Amino acid sequence: MLGDSVTIGQSLMITVFSMAIVFIALLVISYLIDGLRAIASKDNGKKTVEEKLEIEEKKDFVEENSNEENEEELVAVIAAAIAASQGIDVSDVKISSIKRVPQNTPVWSRMGRQEQIFGRL
Repeated sequence: MLGDSVTIGQSLMITVFSMAIVFIALLVISYLIDGLRAIASKDNGKKTVEEKLEIEEKKDFVEENSNEENEEELVAVIAAAIAASQGIDVSDVKISSIKRVPQNTPVWSRMGRQEQIFGRL
Protein backbone atom coordinates (compact mmCIF):
# COMPACT_ATOMS: atom_id res chain seq x y z
CA MET A 1 0.00 0.00 0.00
CA LEU A 2 2.79 2.45 0.68
CA GLY A 3 4.19 2.07 -2.85
CA ASP A 4 0.84 2.99 -4.42
CA SER A 5 0.46 6.31 -2.62
CA VAL A 6 0.97 9.50 -4.61
CA THR A 7 2.61 12.49 -3.00
CA ILE A 8 1.45 16.08 -3.29
CA GLY A 9 4.47 16.89 -5.46
CA GLN A 10 3.56 14.17 -7.93
CA SER A 11 -0.07 15.35 -7.99
CA LEU A 12 1.03 18.88 -8.80
CA MET A 13 3.35 17.65 -11.54
CA ILE A 14 0.54 15.59 -13.11
CA THR A 15 -1.80 18.60 -12.90
CA VAL A 16 0.68 20.98 -14.56
CA PHE A 17 1.51 18.42 -17.26
CA SER A 18 -2.21 17.84 -17.97
CA MET A 19 -2.87 21.58 -18.15
CA ALA A 20 0.02 22.01 -20.60
CA ILE A 21 -1.39 19.27 -22.84
CA VAL A 22 -4.85 20.86 -22.81
CA PHE A 23 -3.36 24.30 -23.59
CA ILE A 24 -1.36 22.92 -26.53
CA ALA A 25 -4.45 21.10 -27.85
CA LEU A 26 -6.48 24.32 -27.68
CA LEU A 27 -3.74 26.20 -29.56
CA VAL A 28 -3.76 23.56 -32.30
CA ILE A 29 -7.56 23.77 -32.57
CA SER A 30 -7.35 27.57 -32.75
CA TYR A 31 -4.83 27.45 -35.61
CA LEU A 32 -6.95 24.89 -37.46
CA ILE A 33 -10.00 27.13 -37.22
CA ASP A 34 -8.01 30.15 -38.46
CA GLY A 35 -6.70 28.09 -41.36
CA LEU A 36 -10.18 26.95 -42.34
CA ARG A 37 -11.45 30.53 -42.11
CA ALA A 38 -8.63 31.70 -44.41
CA ILE A 39 -9.39 28.96 -46.93
CA ALA A 40 -13.12 29.67 -46.88
CA SER A 41 -12.73 33.44 -47.26
CA LYS A 42 -10.34 33.37 -50.23
CA ASP A 43 -13.22 33.39 -52.70
CA ASN A 44 -15.45 35.69 -50.72
CA GLY A 45 -12.78 38.17 -49.61
CA LYS A 46 -13.04 40.46 -52.63
CA LYS A 47 -16.81 40.34 -52.68
CA THR A 48 -17.12 41.30 -49.06
CA VAL A 49 -14.81 44.29 -49.50
CA GLU A 50 -16.77 45.44 -52.54
CA GLU A 51 -20.07 44.92 -50.71
CA LYS A 52 -18.77 46.88 -47.72
CA LEU A 53 -17.73 49.77 -49.98
CA GLU A 54 -21.14 49.72 -51.67
CA ILE A 55 -22.93 49.79 -48.32
CA GLU A 56 -20.75 52.69 -47.14
CA GLU A 57 -21.55 54.62 -50.33
CA LYS A 58 -25.27 54.03 -49.76
CA LYS A 59 -25.00 55.20 -46.16
CA ASP A 60 -23.14 58.35 -47.26
CA PHE A 61 -25.78 59.01 -49.93
CA VAL A 62 -28.63 58.64 -47.44
CA GLU A 63 -26.87 60.80 -44.83
CA GLU A 64 -26.12 63.54 -47.36
CA ASN A 65 -29.71 63.60 -48.55
CA SER A 66 -31.12 63.65 -45.04
CA ASN A 67 -28.73 66.42 -43.97
CA GLU A 68 -29.52 68.54 -47.03
CA GLU A 69 -33.25 68.52 -46.41
CA ASN A 70 -34.57 71.96 -45.80
CA GLU A 71 -37.39 72.08 -43.30
CA GLU A 72 -39.33 74.64 -45.34
CA GLU A 73 -39.18 72.39 -48.37
CA LEU A 74 -40.33 69.48 -46.24
CA VAL A 75 -43.32 71.46 -45.00
CA ALA A 76 -44.14 72.50 -48.58
CA VAL A 77 -44.01 68.91 -49.81
CA ILE A 78 -46.18 67.67 -46.96
CA ALA A 79 -48.69 70.48 -47.55
CA ALA A 80 -48.79 69.68 -51.28
CA ALA A 81 -49.32 65.98 -50.56
CA ILE A 82 -52.16 66.72 -48.15
CA ALA A 83 -53.76 69.15 -50.60
CA ALA A 84 -53.48 66.65 -53.45
CA SER A 85 -54.96 63.82 -51.42
CA GLN A 86 -57.85 66.00 -50.12
CA GLY A 87 -58.45 67.71 -53.47
CA ILE A 88 -58.13 71.22 -52.02
CA ASP A 89 -55.86 74.19 -52.64
CA VAL A 90 -52.44 74.27 -50.94
CA SER A 91 -53.18 77.65 -49.40
CA ASP A 92 -56.12 76.09 -47.52
CA VAL A 93 -53.83 73.61 -45.74
CA LYS A 94 -52.66 74.79 -42.31
CA ILE A 95 -49.80 72.83 -40.77
CA SER A 96 -49.22 73.67 -37.11
CA SER A 97 -46.49 71.15 -36.29
CA ILE A 98 -44.61 68.24 -37.81
CA LYS A 99 -43.13 65.45 -35.71
CA ARG A 100 -40.83 62.77 -37.00
CA VAL A 101 -41.85 59.31 -35.98
CA PRO A 102 -38.88 57.28 -34.73
CA GLN A 103 -38.11 54.19 -36.74
CA ASN A 104 -38.48 51.09 -34.62
CA THR A 105 -37.40 48.73 -37.37
CA PRO A 106 -34.10 46.89 -36.96
CA VAL A 107 -31.05 48.10 -38.85
CA TRP A 108 -30.87 44.95 -40.98
CA SER A 109 -34.45 45.50 -42.12
CA ARG A 110 -33.81 49.12 -43.13
CA MET A 111 -30.64 48.11 -44.98
CA GLY A 112 -32.58 45.43 -46.87
CA ARG A 113 -35.16 47.98 -47.98
CA GLN A 114 -32.47 50.45 -49.02
CA GLU A 115 -30.69 47.76 -51.03
CA GLN A 116 -33.94 46.94 -52.84
CA ILE A 117 -34.61 50.62 -53.54
CA PHE A 118 -31.10 51.32 -54.79
CA GLY A 119 -31.16 48.13 -56.84
CA ARG A 120 -34.15 49.44 -58.78
CA LEU A 121 -32.64 52.86 -59.48
